[in-house]
Amino acid sequence: MNLKEIVAISGVSGLHKIIGRTKTGLILESLNETKKRFPTSIQDKVSVLEDISMYTEEGDMRLAEVFVKLHEKGDAPTSKDNAETQRKFLVDVIKLDSERVYDSDIKKLLIWYNALKGIVDFNVLLAEDNAAEAEETTEETLKNAGNKSEDLESSGEKPKKVAAKKTAAPKKTATKTVTPKPTKLSSKSTANTNTYRPKSV
Repeated sequence: MNLKEIVAISGVSGLHKIIGRTKTGLILESLNETKKRFPTSIQDKVSVLEDISMYTEEGDMRLAEVFVKLHEKGDAPTSKDNAETQRKFLVDVIKLDSERVYDSDIKKLLIWYNALKGIVDFNVLLAEDNAAEAEETTEETLKNAGNKSEDLESSGEKPKKVAAKKTAAPKKTATKTVTPKPTKLSSKSTANTNTYRPKSV
């Protein structure tokens, strides 16, 4: 049994196990000797123990972790001990944030812990709690993936394929070989030459 299956109801003493569901609420069974079964209504304020945490100096600590630390420490006070003893014990064990936690909350925590001692295996409580959380996360992930597929189908869109870019081969540059024209050498002088001829007498 993990804390996901156990609830507390405002105004109703003790803890209760979820054994079924109705359209308007839950069907519960008391964890005490009476094993009384009853349904909840919309007006009932139901708190699942898995969702509850305690204020500590290092941040919020899940109730499962609090219970495990109390079990490891041992000799936890009961609800009949004085408030100062209860508070000191929790400050030492979980570094309780005394400024934010009321005496009534500490008393309720110890009542719950002592009620669950013979019912819940605290040695595997965190493992069960983490497994349940992981299962919920997996279900949520699969649900979201299914919703995305349905959205694509309903819109008529198909998943887009990403085409691989083709790398263009470098173009070959045509190189023209220019053959120099042979230079013509002229035997004639480019300069004008005046030939002097003596006049005949």
